[in-house]
Amino acid sequence: MSRSARRGAALASVLALTATMLPVLSVQAVERAPRLPSLPTVPESGKIPAKPRSVPAAGSAATGRWTTWSGGVGRNAGTVTSMVPGGGVALLADWNGDGLATPGRYDSGQWFITNAAAGQPGWEAKTSFGGSAGDIPVVAQLRRRGPARIGIFRAGTWLWQGPDGKVARTDQFGAVGDLPIVGDWDGDGRDDLGVVRGTTWILRITGVRGRPGFVGKSLEVTVDRSIRAAVVQFPFGVAGDVPVVGDWDGDGRDDPGVVRARREWILSEGLKHVRRTSSELHQLVDGEVPLVGSQVTAVSGCPTATRKGERYGRAAAKKVERALTPKGTLGIAGNAEILATVQDSLRYVVTNDLTARLRSRVDRPYYDPLSTHRTQEESVRRSANAALAAAIMLTTTSWSDENGISRQQLLDYARWHIRSLACEHGAITPGGWGNGWQSALWAVTAGQAGWLLWPDLSKQERAYVAAMVVSEADYAAARGPRYFRNRLGQELTPGDSQSDEVSWDLMAPALALAMMPQHDHAARWRNSLIAMAISAFARPDDLHRPQVYNGVRLDIRLPGTNANEDGTVTNHGIVNPDYIQNVQHLWWAASLLRSGGQPVPEALFLNADIVYRALAVVEFPSPPYAAPGGTVYQPLGQIYYPMGVSWGVRRPATFVGVDAFANAYAAADVRAAEFLAAHAADTRALQLRWSDGHIYADGPAEDSYRLGREEYALQQLALAWWAGALKDGLRMRVDTAAYRGISLGNGTPIP
Repeated sequence: MSRSARRGAALASVLALTATMLPVLSVQAVERAPRLPSLPTVPESGKIPAKPRSVPAAGSAATGRWTTWSGGVGRNAGTVTSMVPGGGVALLADWNGDGLATPGRYDSGQWFITNAAAGQPGWEAKTSFGGSAGDIPVVAQLRRRGPARIGIFRAGTWLWQGPDGKVARTDQFGAVGDLPIVGDWDGDGRDDLGVVRGTTWILRITGVRGRPGFVGKSLEVTVDRSIRAAVVQFPFGVAGDVPVVGDWDGDGRDDPGVVRARREWILSEGLKHVRRTSSELHQLVDGEVPLVGSQVTAVSGCPTATRKGERYGRAAAKKVERALTPKGTLGIAGNAEILATVQDSLRYVVTNDLTARLRSRVDRPYYDPLSTHRTQEESVRRSANAALAAAIMLTTTSWSDENGISRQQLLDYARWHIRSLACEHGAITPGGWGNGWQSALWAVTAGQAGWLLWPDLSKQERAYVAAMVVSEADYAAARGPRYFRNRLGQELTPGDSQSDEVSWDLMAPALALAMMPQHDHAARWRNSLIAMAISAFARPDDLHRPQVYNGVRLDIRLPGTNANEDGTVTNHGIVNPDYIQNVQHLWWAASLLRSGGQPVPEALFLNADIVYRALAVVEFPSPPYAAPGGTVYQPLGQIYYPMGVSWGVRRPATFVGVDAFANAYAAADVRAAEFLAAHAADTRALQLRWSDGHIYADGPAEDSYRLGREEYALQQLALAWWAGALKDGLRMRVDTAAYRGISLGNGTPIP
């Protein structure tokens, strides 16, 4: 069927279903995407550099904003670290020896630091040192390895702090009024001293008996053989310039630089040809001072990656097996509407990202997602949802040009999100997102997108995705099951079942196991997946019936429950359909394993059918429930909330995903196919009110989820299409084997 025919069929069914529901349905032709900006590509890099490369940076203790600009590709790209505003002098140094320079500040003898390179970390009080009037803080790499040392420049005297907090070393170099600088002038891995006097640079190079060969002939050199040191002196810059020092060209030696007029960075090529310079423009604002950051990996890689993180990711990526991705089908009722809605919704989300939400970042290969919004949930989850939808369309359809978006544009867009999100995960970037509340869900969403597009990713992108997935799987496995009620029926987390958190956590080991079945942690992931699948929607009756799932005897070993006896889930103090819907995580996890060609543990199907019946079959009489009563799923795709709702009453896309999974896995008598078609049609009807492809009207009535409702709807629709593709397109093997070492936890919730 042609695209126009599909749309015509979808529109006809939508109008038929919604004629009695919408008093006015103004249908407009969906616009083609406007001319979209091209996203940057990232060239493949080889080995990880032996030493960090210096990059321009800026910071302000008063505002708490530190920015580090990337070197090489995307020179105008910056990573922002947002600190609590404070007093004193802004600093940037490698405080823990991982190679990355991170924020610090010196305030009248008090030193504060963070080892985080992104996000919104808090200050850590490091030490007390200095504090006399006129003291200037200095930080240097005095050893080849390890963290930077802190010191004070006091009128020509350099005082360095030792491990005991006292002065461990004193140097004499410079005079009153000089500006102290440090740099590894000779490339031996240790910093030497220097001062800037007016526009004259005076550098001391230790460990030499003659004129260094890397110093240009035009520079004045004085050698003191008795102390094996040379002093190099030369003019550089003009009055008003601020001196900066860094290894700008990656040759292992630090070179002079100046910042002029708070905007232009003039960087020397080295002491051999000190007057050969390059220039970059980075504007300083709001009282910022120029600083020097570091980039440990190749210039085309994640700018905040540690060497350890990248190596870890590269090793994990070698174990990844490609996903199996059958094509979607229009043979499932509702799929024509789903496909058309996803195509138009992608048009809206891609256009909105590239021309509005992320407009100022489209020239950045890594766009620093953690600084895009106030919360990590909005910054990460929103982009991950968009990336997964794009990846599903690219791999399960013959996408060529839909709404003016070409296949290459959509691929570039998906990769841009994937690498940026994975780059700033804590497995790669210190202080990055992850290993916390809901992060397993975000990591699986972004990680699945990367896995589906694995053949199209670069070596760096694969490394970052693999590291993110392994990290979240390990964290979720260690966290394990939690429970709403104990065996006596007492609520451990009053009013809030743990089913949602446990069910999204289990998807992380499921994805890791699907991607890397031969990984050293595979057995741990499988056991934790089984344990959390058993606990996620365990019901009171499970405590008394002698059921066995993957070797676990439930009535003996279950320490608690998360679902009510009828399959409903309590959250926010009410029976909550939006949380009953989370049963899709069990089926989503099963589908991930099928995509990896792996057997599906039988535990993933425990109570899933019963929980879905709480949406489709269970009756809620009124009273005591809200009028009009009945089942959650109402005619024409409407949703009934027996005890109210938190995010609006007209959000059918929220349930399209679970319907599609139920259509693939649940018993036929739950009528999942009918509900899928109805919710897909209602979603399409909502979308056809507008010409730009978005779905929901402003305000609280339909969907008030302000942290990315359009992207969430898009993700659910795309998942529904993917579930339909897997339904008959991939063979499923159910794993009934008994496994040792499965821990169901003790029922105590983890804060």
